[in-house]
Amino acid sequence: MLGNFTESLKGTIGGVALLIVSFPVLFKNEGCAVDIAKGLEEGAGIVVSIDAKQDSNQYQGKLIHTIGEAKAGSPTVDSDFSISVPSLGLTREVEMYQWDENVSEDKDKKKTYRYEKKWSSTEIDSSRFDEANTHNNPPFTYTSKTFSPSEVSIGNVKFSDDLINSIPRTEDLQYDANQTNRMSGRAKLADGRIYLGKNPASPEIGDVRIKHKIAPEGIASIIGQLQSGIVGPYKTKRDTTILMFDYGSKDAASMFQEAQDANVTRTWMVRAAGLFLMFLGFRLLFGPIAAAGGWIPILDGILEMGVSIVSGILAFSLSFMTISIAWIFYRPLLGFALLALGVGAFIYLYSQKGKFEKTNPQN
Repeated sequence: MLGNFTESLKGTIGGVALLIVSFPVLFKNEGCAVDIAKGLEEGAGIVVSIDAKQDSNQYQGKLIHTIGEAKAGSPTVDSDFSISVPSLGLTREVEMYQWDENVSEDKDKKKTYRYEKKWSSTEIDSSRFDEANTHNNPPFTYTSKTFSPSEVSIGNVKFSDDLINSIPRTEDLQYDANQTNRMSGRAKLADGRIYLGKNPASPEIGDVRIKHKIAPEGIASIIGQLQSGIVGPYKTKRDTTILMFDYGSKDAASMFQEAQDANVTRTWMVRAAGLFLMFLGFRLLFGPIAAAGGWIPILDGILEMGVSIVSGILAFSLSFMTISIAWIFYRPLLGFALLALGVGAFIYLYSQKGKFEKTNPQN
């Protein structure tokens, strides 16, 4: 019990750190959300849809939208594996079969080391293992890598490097026997991957498997600033950038709306992350109170639940207060409304505290 209490005291330091981090995360997220939204509104108001097959000199320097068949000027190549494929981009994903160490600790602080073999896309440093001599991982022979064609274009409009790199590589490349024949003698096909090793059904430490994903050529829609016939990022007055690529035929209004929706989703995800950080910070900060319940078994569960509830209410109210203060700088009406909601949560917490004291008088 004393050990748990001591550990909870140490956890308070981490709790304070999480609380310090959570406030700027929440505050800056709101400013970023507004800047992106305003920048997209600016772009939607000035974008010009053009025919990429026609002369585009009159649109130089403007934010343009166009639709057409996106094609690469040359095949995308991974020379390490003799891969050459017409595509808008190519990604190589590499995994190696390696040892991994799992450490567990009992109540007496005695450590137990267990080792398992697993496929991993990151190199596991076996030199730090407790049993490094008997569980050794070789270095990666190949690494994951992204390849791009020398040129991509729709009609007379060329893509900048930024636009090419933004194209998602999500389609699995289908290998054929000719490709593996051009590779080393160890290479073979297994489960749609290139396998380097003796037996894919029984992998050994150091075996490697590779998968390639491509961005196929096809009809696409793009938005960006046209400069010297090349589409690149457009910088808005809010210091954000606009550069969009999407497969299929989509008008400018639809692309901007999807970007606005994505901004809302991202904003709420960061809000949720900030709220969780704040909750975890308070939970660690109040850890010694919960740990103290271990001395009195009947209070153990009650204190744990109480600390979690109080941490949740504090995190919720302070998160909304932080968000509302941030919004006051950008959209005052909504900011003051959120501030009132946060203050209301605090008032509710205080009122519940008074009721608890009345129903549980101290002797």
